[in-house]
Formats: sequence, structure tokens, C-alpha cells
Amino acid sequence: MSASDAQPQRTLTPGLLGVMWMVLFGFGTFFINYATLITTGQHMGLTAVTAGTVLTTMMVAVVAVQPIVPLLNNRLGSRVTFFLALGCQAVGHLLSLLPLTPLVALLTGSVVGGVGFGVLVVIGTAVVPSTVAPGRLGRVLGFYGATTATATAIAAPVGLWLITLVPEPGFRWLNFALVLLALPAILTVPKREVTEHAGPHSNRQHHAAPRHQLQLAGLLSVLLPTALILTVFGLVLAFGPAAQGASPALYIAAMQVFVIVGRFLSSASLDRHSPVAVMLLGLATALVGLIFAAVLPAGWMLGLAMAILGFGTGTVQAASLLMAFQQSGSANRGSVAWNMTFDIGLGFAGLVGGIGFTYWGAQTTYLACALVLVITTLAFAWYFRWRRRIQ
Repeated sequence: MSASDAQPQRTLTPGLLGVMWMVLFGFGTFFINYATLITTGQHMGLTAVTAGTVLTTMMVAVVAVQPIVPLLNNRLGSRVTFFLALGCQAVGHLLSLLPLTPLVALLTGSVVGGVGFGVLVVIGTAVVPSTVAPGRLGRVLGFYGATTATATAIAAPVGLWLITLVPEPGFRWLNFALVLLALPAILTVPKREVTEHAGPHSNRQHHAAPRHQLQLAGLLSVLLPTALILTVFGLVLAFGPAAQGASPALYIAAMQVFVIVGRFLSSASLDRHSPVAVMLLGLATALVGLIFAAVLPAGWMLGLAMAILGFGTGTVQAASLLMAFQQSGSANRGSVAWNMTFDIGLGFAGLVGGIGFTYWGAQTTYLACALVLVITTLAFAWYFRWRRRIQ
């Protein structure tokens, strides 16, 4: 008997709480590692370009493993798949401690940990529907999305703070221990197999039915600015703001908090307003925040700019998800496309930051991203205005 049969009126079932507990630590430790990977690599003697390449390789591993997770779930069951996900993440932290050359140790640990995270983000969302009654699924996905977003928001600044206090081996052992804390919750996962999943990283509330046909041009027009927004987001997480003397943890915390605020507020507005309008608002807001974050010195004004950037980023995430469902013709295709865009954007940030910060400087890199964002935003607006005219 599934949780949905046994507890039809309950939202926070033991199964849901167990999944939330696992993704809290799984997402948390991954983004602690993501935010500190460049710093760790430089402490190990690598250049920013090399460390950025390792980060990008890790994100490639995250994306590459996702298509096979439903097969693992069907063949092995949800509990074993969760164990593989968390186990790979734990082993990844240990591999980086091996007495190998710095590049090999960091790359091996990051790739194995990235594979674990790629499995976790898919299996986590796949299992959620089996934990509650169908009538409460939307609310439950809200709890799940809030957990993953909060884990990300807390992890990045905490990681940047800890890396300055704890020696490198101790930092890795701490991450390993945090992953172990998640393992007992596997026993709360319902044994019933779940093969349908909406995808990781966000609240999967379908505010509108998708169209029946794939609109490839429309899908690309949504995903390109989304990928750029996620690249900028990843740049800030991994490299910090451009201002000299700025404390990265404080400014990243401000951005992360407002990413969550932007996602929730914009999700609510999508019931009443066009997703195209909400998307344009998010892109414009993020652009304003990015420009000011690139040119302002350290201080409260920079914190405000980071908050604006975060709010715009959260708004784009919510609106682009709904538009991906609509333009792809099905929720499944839209979910896959959107989530791969999310992870590819984060991965691309490693290359952009490694090369840009080394050869152009932080400010020029961020302003170049702003220029590209202007172009993609104009293309997005033109395409959907043209579509509206011909319909």
C-alpha cells in the first residue's frame, strides 16, 4: 500500500518528509562543493581556467546521467536508486582526498559526485507523487521545491564561509558526514515504483495545459535566455561578485534569498498574467541587477543589486518552466528540456568564469553577459510578438 492510500488526507507524510530530508542534504552538499570548487582548485595549485573546466565537467556528468535514472528506478527500485545517488555523492568527497595529482583528485571526485547529484535530482522528484494522495500533489511539489531552493540558498554562502575556516581535508570529511546524515531517510521511501516524473529544481505545478505540438523555435527562444540567466547565476555562485574586497558569502546569500522570493511570487502571478509578460519582467529585472552588480563597489548598494538579480533570476525560472511545458507540447518533454538547460547553464558558468575572469576581469565578464542578455531578451520579445500577430 502506498502512502497515498494509507494517508489520503495527510500532506507531510513520512515518505515526503524523508525525500525532503535527503534532498536537503544532497542538494546542500552539492552546492557547497559547487560554490567552493574554484577556490579549492586554486588552493590545490590549479589555475582558475583549469578549475573552471573541472566545474564544467562535473555539470556535464550531472546532465549526462539523468536520462537513465528512470531505468534505474524501474530495475532497482526507488530505495536502491536513492542509495546509489547519495553513495556516489559521499564517495566523490572521499575521492578528492586521495594522494593523486591535484587535477586528477579534484576531477575524479567532482565527476563521481556529479553523477550522484544527477541521479538524486531525478529520483527525488519521481518519488514525490507516491508519497501523498493525488489531490495534494501540487501542494506537495511546493514543499519539495522550497526544500531544494532553500538547500541551494543556504549551501553556497555556508560553503564559502567554511572554506576559509576549515582545512581542505576537514572540509571534505564534513561534506561526507553531511551526506551520511541523509541515508537513514531512505527507509521512509515508499516501495511502489514511480516512473513518471516532472523534473528537479522547481515547483512542478502545471498552471496551464501544454500545447499538443512541439514549437521548436518557441522552445529555443525560452531556453536560450534561461540558460544565460543560469550561467550568470552560476558565475556568481562560483566566482562571487565583481567588486574588490566584497565578502562573497553575504552577497550570494542576498541573491539566493530573493531567488526563492522571486520564484514563489512569480509562480502565483502566472495564474493571472501571461507567462511571456512575466518572463520579460524577470529578464529585465535580472538585467538591471546584473549591470549594477558588475559596476558597484562593495556596500549595501551592491547587496541591493544582488537581491534584484536574484529576484529576476527566480522570476525567469518560474516563467520559463511553464513556457517550456507549453512550447514543447508535453509536460515530460518540457521538464527534460528545462532541467537540462538549468544544469547546462550552471556548467557553462565554469568555462565562462574561468576564461573571462582570467583574461578580461570580473567586471568585463559580467558586462559582456549583460550585453548578450539584452540581445537574447530582444529576440525573445520579438519572437512572441510575431507569434501573436500571425495567430
